[in-house]
Amino acid sequence: MRAIALGTAAILAALLLPASPAQAAMRDNSIELGAYLTHANFDNESNIEDDEGLGARLGIVFEREHELEFTADFIPTHDEFGLGLDVDLTTFKVGYIYNFAAGGPVSPLLTVGGGMQRLQVSEETVFGSEEITDETDPLAYAGLGVRFFLGPVLNIRVEGQAVAVFPDGDTDDTLVDGLFSAGVGFLLGGH
Repeated sequence: MRAIALGTAAILAALLLPASPAQAAMRDNSIELGAYLTHANFDNESNIEDDEGLGARLGIVFEREHELEFTADFIPTHDEFGLGLDVDLTTFKVGYIYNFAAGGPVSPLLTVGGGMQRLQVSEETVFGSEEITDETDPLAYAGLGVRFFLGPVLNIRVEGQAVAVFPDGDTDDTLVDGLFSAGVGFLLGGH
């Protein structure tokens, strides 16, 4: 819910505070640093509650249309059965971004990539926290989003992704999660 509210606020801010096209756009040979809130809708087969988390991104913009991005996010949640299990998901992804209309203050984007997701399940006991499961699985993702530039450096980014997680590396047991994120980015350097 917080991610949806933040996304709505971001869109409204972008509409109310447009930057001039000459100042605000993706730039060749630049770096983007960003932070975001994310909301995860987990696959029903995973048996964990949908929840919010935090993330960070680092993008290397080679040409204003083409970007390589590294992300890390963390979502602390619980099991769906009410057993009191803590479920922590830490995700690392590397992806390619194609920026449409990269020369303007509003830039839609397409992203695809892969990475790893670490799942840690633990239970609080009288003696502290007891780990039940700790596994790392490969993933692949694709998504669509949009950047709203508020000046030559600051942008607001809203994005949705479909993430396929392959537990134990097995494609037969694929889990597909939906992620919605909204956050800020800072475009540094470039021309």
